[in-house]
Amino acid sequence: MFVRYFGTAMAKSAPHVYLSALPFAPTRSLVSTHYSSSFPRILRVERGGLSHWPLSEMVIPNVGGEVLSIALSPDGQRIVSGSLDGTIRVWNGTTGETEAGPFTGHTSWIWSVAFSPDGERIVSGSKDRTIRVWNATTGETEAGPFTGHTDWVKSVAFSPDGQRIISGSNDRTIRVWNATTGETEAGPFTGHGDCVASVAFSPDGQRIVSGSYDRTIHVWNATTGKTEAGPFTGHRDWVRSVAFSPDGQHIVSGSQDGTICVWNATTGETETGPFTEHGFSVFSVAFSPDGQRIVSGLQDGTIRVWNASTGETEADPFTGHTSAVLSVAFSPDGQRIVSGSHDKTIRVWNGTTGKTEAGPLTGHWNSVVSVAFSPDCQRIVSSSTNGTI
Repeated sequence: MFVRYFGTAMAKSAPHVYLSALPFAPTRSLVSTHYSSSFPRILRVERGGLSHWPLSEMVIPNVGGEVLSIALSPDGQRIVSGSLDGTIRVWNGTTGETEAGPFTGHTSWIWSVAFSPDGERIVSGSKDRTIRVWNATTGETEAGPFTGHTDWVKSVAFSPDGQRIISGSNDRTIRVWNATTGETEAGPFTGHGDCVASVAFSPDGQRIVSGSYDRTIHVWNATTGKTEAGPFTGHRDWVRSVAFSPDGQHIVSGSQDGTICVWNATTGETETGPFTEHGFSVFSVAFSPDGQRIVSGLQDGTIRVWNASTGETEADPFTGHTSAVLSVAFSPDGQRIVSGSHDKTIRVWNGTTGKTEAGPLTGHWNSVVSVAFSPDCQRIVSSSTNGTI
């Protein structure tokens, strides 16, 4: 924690700065209690010093306007952000320093960004109707712009093997692209009657799930573009979020109509749901790493955890946020849940009991639109419409 908290100064200074940082470490921290007595002649903080490490390790300001999308690199060491100003930036996940960027080329908002599985490339989807692939280190365009969509590109993702890219658009279509050449490998997949808000590859990369404002979900063959299942019908309003279960056998969807459904990914039959206990719009859904539970973030400011097989709630509503919960995610070990809210705060919850383990984490001064855990479960990254990460 000492290195993370003082990482920005250490990255720019000589090793002796490690000692200079010691007086500013919280008085009850392990590093302070262990080492301070060994250096009685260094500076002392008389007033305003910390007693414990703050919950917020770092704020990255001035990221180019409102941040619409963020993603962590597979190793958790870097963060990519896409902003309202049309730029992409890569940040050091420990120091907050810019590692690459701004990447320029898009001419409008960046709706979606993602790292390739090997962390070497970044894909971006924009309001300018194009997709680009960037070298994550140099910021050079490796492929693109991919053209073909006739409206905003709302969602992009790499295939599990990193060879393909999927995109969902306001033009109601889905496309699969060769990640190296930018050639269309499949699509456009047509069938939705409104904006495609969410897309995802199955864990084996053979199928694609899409959720749309037309209230339906489709499962597509990722190679041929043929519909393998669907449309799944039952939601009465926009489908905002879809995800495959870790084994690829199930799909969860969250809707503006206030319901959550679990579907058989092969037949399209409803396996569980609709979960209707809450009655408020569902902004975000995610499976736990073992596929046994589902977490949902709701318009009323609560988080709920559901048994994925029975649809029963596994805990009372997690309360604390005072406005809509826009993003939720399980930690990689499934023990905790992180949430970001329109109330400008982030909270970390015990995934079983619903007790707040950390937070509210404050620092953003506008809605928190995206949150995620690092692969080692030790850190959380968040982005806000105030332009900070």
